[in-house]
Amino acid sequence: MKKYLLFASVLFLAEHSSAQKLSIAPELGVQMYKVSTGSADTLFAGSDADYKMGYRAGVNVAVDLRKFSIHAGAFYSAKGAKSDIYGLKATINTSHIDIPVYVNYTIINKKGNQLFAGVGPYFSYCMSGKAKVKGSVLGFNIDESNDLNIGSDATDQIKSMDFGGNANIGFISSLGLYARASYSMGFANISNSSTPDSELKTRGFALSVGYQVKL
Repeated sequence: MKKYLLFASVLFLAEHSSAQKLSIAPELGVQMYKVSTGSADTLFAGSDADYKMGYRAGVNVAVDLRKFSIHAGAFYSAKGAKSDIYGLKATINTSHIDIPVYVNYTIINKKGNQLFAGVGPYFSYCMSGKAKVKGSVLGFNIDESNDLNIGSDATDQIKSMDFGGNANIGFISSLGLYARASYSMGFANISNSSTPDSELKTRGFALSVGYQVKL
């Protein structure tokens, strides 16, 4: 009996291990991000800011589990937002380390060419940021640029940590080349302001390409 159980366990582990395929992939893409806010004390008052283009570059690790796969990455990500109100153009540029995680489902698999889609969380750490305001109000010209204070103190302008949800859809060829489109929605309020309706939440979408190398 013990020999049978041992033999069955070895077969199970062998089959389970062979079903898993580990791969690593450099990934590069462009993205559009903004902040959603109802704040009454910023240039983004009363409406969403406009999307601002940025880029992302990093590495993605995937574990293939037959019809499902788990993807986790680490990326340098350039985000921000912009707005144009009453003749003032405001721009925010921020630098982040993003860690997205996806649980993807293989919708179609034809001779190694796969269409996939999935969802998962993301975590983001803001390393630095800069705000710029330029324009003319009542005949006064304004051209200012300042570093953002980042942290959790009341004197800091935005928080360093952000988290939210991701959704993606993509295609990977049998050669390992892939492309994906993704959308991110921030759940965390990254503003330190205590003013009512002053919360800031990120929104963004990205297009990226990569090359998957099996390990």
